[in-house]
Amino acid sequence: MLHYFMWNVKTVGKETFLVNSSFWIQVMYSWEKKEGEFFVYPYFDDQRKTFWYFAFDSYDQKEVFEMMLKVSWVWPKTAFQIVQLPLNELKDAVDNLDAKFFQSIPGVGPKMAKKIVLELKDNVKIFEAVQIDQDQKLFKSVTKSLQNFWFESSRVKELLRNYPEKLTEENLPNVVKWVISEMWK
Repeated sequence: MLHYFMWNVKTVGKETFLVNSSFWIQVMYSWEKKEGEFFVYPYFDDQRKTFWYFAFDSYDQKEVFEMMLKVSWVWPKTAFQIVQLPLNELKDAVDNLDAKFFQSIPGVGPKMAKKIVLELKDNVKIFEAVQIDQDQKLFKSVTKSLQNFWFESSRVKELLRNYPEKLTEENLPNVVKWVISEMWK
């Protein structure tokens, strides 16, 4: 299954494709980027017995899309439209139970907007969940990397919990260096 691309965006008529020198894949994509890194979510449509591919600029957008698919009555095209909204505005709408915010999405009426807001509010604090997932992935990545160099995983985990700053992809090299330096103390 295809999930990540370093390709170009090509538009032919109303259709959008991710392309490389070997093949093209038709996707739903609505951002501005024309080349680079893309995250793809393949969705199997049971009725039509075909795959739809949704492309995103960031892994966080893809994760929010996946979470939106878990909300009752939200189908892939609606989830895709929701993910295109600014995430801070989406978070505020959920926190303030603002159903009108979701009514701005084509195909979402008052009843559906209320259901979306209530389900998001009740089930998961969606943006906190995305951040927790991201933190766990970085935590596991550092642990596994250092484990491959024969560092004891329990000690690495203990040190990571005491790391003085927030784990981010940008400071990952510094985190690894810090953990290694702490291991030798």
